[in-house]
Amino acid sequence: MTIVLLLITTYSSIAEKEVIAQSAKEQETLIVYKLQKDTTLQQLTKKDVLATFKDKTDTKIFINAMNTSEKISGIVNTASPNYELTFHKDETEESYYLWINSNDSTSNAMYINKKDPHTAYKLSVNSTNSIKKLLMKTKN
Repeated sequence: MTIVLLLITTYSSIAEKEVIAQSAKEQETLIVYKLQKDTTLQQLTKKDVLATFKDKTDTKIFINAMNTSEKISGIVNTASPNYELTFHKDETEESYYLWINSNDSTSNAMYINKKDPHTAYKLSVNSTNSIKKLLMKTKN
């Protein structure tokens, strides 16, 4: 009987830790920085926090947009990015630069990973517009 009780107690403790660990893994924060205009990527030092997203629905908009993006072939020559997106999850951090034209509802946004500045990706028009709507909500 003691062995059974010990096994049940051990199992419930392990199961509880797994639930907490899974919950922590699902906690993702996205910080969006507004960047200075007319600077190169190497000069980007000043950035202002525009918004912090902790809601899974909001962060999922960005993640889905990036997961469905298309790689842009060739060399990309761009102006300075509009935003820097920094995802925080499980004590890790991943940052991207985002170019988006907020005045054109038919344009594609583009992003690059800060760790790989030579590879660019374009977002679909629908994904671009979803991100624009989310960013517009933060300005109000």
